[in-house]
Amino acid sequence: MSANWTNYKMQAVKASQNRNLEEAERMWHEALKEAEQFGEKDGRFATSVDNLAIVLFNQSKYDKAEPFYRKALIIRERTFPHDHEDVATCSNNLACILFRKENYKEAEELYLRTLKIREKQDGKNSKGVANVLYQLGMVYHAQNRWEKAEDYYKQALEIKNKIYGPDHVELVHLLKNYAHLLRKTNREPTAVQMEQFASTIESKQK
Repeated sequence: MSANWTNYKMQAVKASQNRNLEEAERMWHEALKEAEQFGEKDGRFATSVDNLAIVLFNQSKYDKAEPFYRKALIIRERTFPHDHEDVATCSNNLACILFRKENYKEAEELYLRTLKIREKQDGKNSKGVANVLYQLGMVYHAQNRWEKAEDYYKQALEIKNKIYGPDHVELVHLLKNYAHLLRKTNREPTAVQMEQFASTIESKQK
């Protein structure tokens, strides 16, 4: 059984490397069937669930990916302390799916949970914290909750500026989203300025 699981895993990895995501999905399904015989506490089960979720997400099959991301989070919650890095990762992954599905309430809750863990584990000025702050900003932005969205964008931008510098490509999407928010809240001159910053950064990457 172990040899079968390893074979399915290797085929799935190879398929993903070749960008054949449908084949990768099929192989991870087969790997999961094998892993079910080892029990949910076995690392091969978690690996199969995690990778199947990722492959489905990368194909934009969000409805199919969601239960696997939920399962991955449950496994980590049973295995690790509530503030463990793996719990944060799984919580963040599930929040990403829910955001794509416009389930903003639960996505917000999970991102806030992730943020709390990241702040404790990595520090309040870390890359992980900046990314979650930005994701929270997008959750509020999508709901037209401009004030909260801007607050999180500002926090994320401040940290990213410190980490990457003011002309790093990592800032581009954040600046563009911030510009969109500014335009929606009738601050056109500042929005244009933000967009110009983003364009300048992009031009330097070419």
